[in-house]
Amino acid sequence: MSTVTTVNVTNSPWTNMDYDYIIQELKKVEMNTSSNQYKNHIWMTYFITYFIVLILAVPLNFTVIVIICRKYKSFQEVAIWIMALAVTHLVSCTSVVFQLLYVYNEFKWNYGNASCKLSSYVTYGSMFFTATMLSLWSIKSTLKNMCTKKIKNCNIILISFSWTIAAVLACPSLLSREIRYLQCIDDYDLDKSRTTQDGTARLKAVVVMRFLLGLVVPALVMFLSCCVTSHKLCKLCRKQAQIICAIKIAYFVCWAPQIILTMLQATVSGSLGENMPKYGLPVATVLATTHLFTIPLIYLLLGRSFKMRWMEHDPDHTENRIDRVPLGNFNH
Repeated sequence: MSTVTTVNVTNSPWTNMDYDYIIQELKKVEMNTSSNQYKNHIWMTYFITYFIVLILAVPLNFTVIVIICRKYKSFQEVAIWIMALAVTHLVSCTSVVFQLLYVYNEFKWNYGNASCKLSSYVTYGSMFFTATMLSLWSIKSTLKNMCTKKIKNCNIILISFSWTIAAVLACPSLLSREIRYLQCIDDYDLDKSRTTQDGTARLKAVVVMRFLLGLVVPALVMFLSCCVTSHKLCKLCRKQAQIICAIKIAYFVCWAPQIILTMLQATVSGSLGENMPKYGLPVATVLATTHLFTIPLIYLLLGRSFKMRWMEHDPDHTENRIDRVPLGNFNH
């Protein structure tokens, strides 16, 4: 026989409430618990990733710079481009420091409006520089038998041009980034009290520009250059080509998810669903940050030399010798 337990609810605050209201209140409690768990997970993801990035990126890029300065003072064809990448990524680590402190303080920005703007500016400046530099490097390699050999300091000019382009394309961060309720956010509205159509249009223009100039155009340039470039390479040339190709692939793997998801969120956010912005964007953001240490790891792992001797080889000099040296001499 079943027993019935009677509960006295005369003095209960729920006595005069319907069950629908009680269910809604319980759902709110569950949602709050779930929200706290989500915030904790995101906090841990950001904090651990940024910490690892700093631990690896700073010493690795600094080591690359030191090795190039000590061993390759004449700046061989490849070394000068690698040097430019390492310097840019080392400077970009300053923005990761601020992001780490931002996460540590539970997403409260206490470091001033200028640092808020510069942190984003340096991040996207690094992205645009890498994309532009790799594109110009690909074009230069394709045209190395034409006009580029006639231009003195061609590599320095192209690298400087890449920095200039990156500085210009990253400017939206200086204009839109600001502190709102202790958070460092993007705000493209001139009216700070509400979201306007003009502000939304500016946001869409910026994210589409980043998609086109940071992803589509560089991918097209690198692909076409790869198709045009001669594949008659010596052993050391092939090794260099593999490392440079890996650098390009790493850029797209690290940055493509963040660029694409940010653009989709700004343009077709209604069709993304709830989980994509909630979980996809944080993962894409930390993946983009790992680009700072992924590149120097490629130098060491694929180059299989801590001194990075693969940069000693100048493919232009090899090509000049091919016409003069018998093929049999390359067997040594």
